[in-house]
Amino acid sequence: MNHTLRSPLAPFARQDCAIPTYLFHLLTSLFYQRGLNTAALTQDAGIKEGELTQEGTLISFDQSMVIIDNALTLSGDSALGLAVGSQESLSDLGMLGYAIASCKNGWDALRISESYFQTTTNLTHVEMSFGENECRRFSRPTHQVSDHLFRFLVDEDLSGHVKLTRDFLDDTYTPLAVHFAYPEPDNLSLYQTFFRCPLVFDAPVSQVVIQQEDLERTNQSYNPVTESLAIKLCDDMLLQQDSNRSLVGKVHLALLRTPEKYPSIQEVAEQLAMSERSLRRRLTELNTSYKEIFNAVRQELALRYLKDSNLAMEDIAQLVGFSDSTSFYRSFKKWTGKAPSSYRSKAYSDSKPKMN
Repeated sequence: MNHTLRSPLAPFARQDCAIPTYLFHLLTSLFYQRGLNTAALTQDAGIKEGELTQEGTLISFDQSMVIIDNALTLSGDSALGLAVGSQESLSDLGMLGYAIASCKNGWDALRISESYFQTTTNLTHVEMSFGENECRRFSRPTHQVSDHLFRFLVDEDLSGHVKLTRDFLDDTYTPLAVHFAYPEPDNLSLYQTFFRCPLVFDAPVSQVVIQQEDLERTNQSYNPVTESLAIKLCDDMLLQQDSNRSLVGKVHLALLRTPEKYPSIQEVAEQLAMSERSLRRRLTELNTSYKEIFNAVRQELALRYLKDSNLAMEDIAQLVGFSDSTSFYRSFKKWTGKAPSSYRSKAYSDSKPKMN
């Protein structure tokens, strides 16, 4: 029997400082190795170079995209995400690395890594589907990004997952398959050399397919005391990140937790331990409103469903909270200036050109 473990989509606003700089430690190190200018990485990002390597620094999703965009331009390497992910190691993950290294088996490692990956990176959204003989780990950027950033984020996440699994098990570990939701690149051999398994490009979703026997392998370094202590510290780190989430981000997350049955402003206020009147006042002070955030969430989900699924318009309308497809059509046209069908057609055609 198949079942899917889902994590919240976009659990923070693009401007919230919710991204640890772990990934950028690796990126900076890679630039040093290649003799590239690390100071230029943070240009126009609103952050100093030294802050990228300071423990405890949190930056926003948009700042992260500026840094990655700079890195791709400076390096001229379209497979930079693969290069970064393939250098990741458990020893670089801090408390999360300790928790994984001391856990019981592959299943436990997967559970811990997906529960606490936000302590090291918050740039991708992960879902896992468990079947009888395999596990599928799906990946996509947390927020909408351009094609070259999409490729970097997918490459880094999938290759990083495989590299960390090899650290945990051994270097012989090979997935059953890896799928990429973008066209086959010119530098395909780099991917073949690293993954050592069948690769599928132009796939509907990006994913790693893991065989069950790998997840059942026992960790010879299993230490429940160390695992428990490390997990407690990971919990503390998540609480710190949550405290840095803006009020807008918290309302955004509350709405995303229950799509199809969106909470009222009164219910959201109760979740945030404040009165409805206080919530309205504080949102007004931030030059926004519950209605604006609600519409932004519905727009975000609609764009996702149109781009990443083959769902009928009637089904998408229902999923994003409209009583009928006509109302959905009017709202989508107001949001984007395009009809839903036109947006879907363009998204499909844009995914077809070959990437370098």
